[in-house]
Amino acid sequence: MSHHMKIKDLREKSKDDLLKTLTEYKKELSQLRVVQQTGGAETRLGRIRPIRKSIARILTVLNQNERSNLKMFYADRKLRCKTPKVLRAKLTHRRRLALKENEKNRKTSRQMRQAHKFPKRVYAVKI
Repeated sequence: MSHHMKIKDLREKSKDDLLKTLTEYKKELSQLRVVQQTGGAETRLGRIRPIRKSIARILTVLNQNERSNLKMFYADRKLRCKTPKVLRAKLTHRRRLALKENEKNRKTSRQMRQAHKFPKRVYAVKI
């Protein structure tokens, strides 16, 4: 089994294949940990780090796939307001609390009355 898997290759695999390779890597890692405790060969211990990194890559791809599927599920208009916070767009505090466009454009009845009484003047200037 190759100890360095590229993310590009992992993205093409199905979820079952990813889970199968993940269990293989975890099994191999546990065997290497036993060898490490018993004072085994140094050449085998050098494979611990690449295996750990490969496990992390597989888990990353699985999590990304899961998140993208959930985002597509909650993209429906009815479910948009019920999207979990971890799937929502990451905004700054200021952006989250900022007024929306329709809230910015709202006017009080007095403002509307004033605007109606005194419309904006438009001048046509000849040059």
